[in-house]
Amino acid sequence: MSGRRQHGKKSNASAPVIVLLLAVIGAGLFGLYFWQAHEDRQKTEAYTDESPVERVELSFEGADYRLRDDLDTYLIMGTDELQSTINASETNLYNNLQADFLMLMIVDKGHQSYSAIHLNRDTMVDIPEIGVNGVRYGTVNRQLNLAYSFGSGGKDSCRNVAETVSRLLYGVPIEHFFAVTMDAIPVLNDLVGGVTVHIDEDLTNADPAFIEGTDVRLQGDQALHFVRARMSVSDGSNVSRMSRQRIFISGLYEQMMRKLNESDRFSLTLANTLSEYATSDLITDELAKLADQLKTYRYDGIVEMEGNAIYNEATTHEEFYPDEKALQRLVISRFFRQV
Repeated sequence: MSGRRQHGKKSNASAPVIVLLLAVIGAGLFGLYFWQAHEDRQKTEAYTDESPVERVELSFEGADYRLRDDLDTYLIMGTDELQSTINASETNLYNNLQADFLMLMIVDKGHQSYSAIHLNRDTMVDIPEIGVNGVRYGTVNRQLNLAYSFGSGGKDSCRNVAETVSRLLYGVPIEHFFAVTMDAIPVLNDLVGGVTVHIDEDLTNADPAFIEGTDVRLQGDQALHFVRARMSVSDGSNVSRMSRQRIFISGLYEQMMRKLNESDRFSLTLANTLSEYATSDLITDELAKLADQLKTYRYDGIVEMEGNAIYNEATTHEEFYPDEKALQRLVISRFFRQV
């Protein structure tokens, strides 16, 4: 596999996919004692980069822009670790895990709306290297998903991903994070009764049931195969996998909403189930505030970064390079105002 592929522009996902976050973490609003019982998630200050990119103002195409102060940002991660591997002590400097799914949710309080940027995990970016006591001592240029490998695999790794995303987006602060291990996917899928997806290309290398042109109600590990399969299916690119991830999340959202409407108790079941797989700096009050906002705010969709995906034959890895001007326009349109 070689060559370049053009990607980007607005996703055509039909359901308000980001409301999945409300359904998942906000489900605890019907059983808030669950979140209060986990005081290891004590309130922390909004995430701030220990080595911040000092770039709260931008100049672009002859105009000056300043970072808006009426936005909240939430980095949603799906990590490839298993729940049993989480190291709560956060004493390790490195781990062999990655953040396979990355989506930045933007809550615009000024316009009472919310949207998201689906980040390509293969984006080449400068990643802070973490030393003893969390001290940053340099950067290394690698794929974005590898930022999670610095640290224990707990909150320190999440913060390092948040800092890396901030650097990628010209210093935009990433205030909160919510990470779910990928082995939660089949659990959530089965909890809602299975998600039905349309197979629009041959994915039988991932699962014999994934025959092109068929509809499949995913069961168990099939859900994980659908959202994780990459090298052995389609064009082998992460962009194709990202498309399947959005399809699955859309279906999961619809099933989850159906279950929540059928029974008030399902929310408590959902919250308790997810607790085994989640790492976040959000606590009860923040969850409640976010849930209230998303109930009334307008959904403005999901966008991807424009750029080129190439296969690096030397490293045998795919690399994604954002279009710099397109990225600047995207960041300015979502986070800045002209001065």
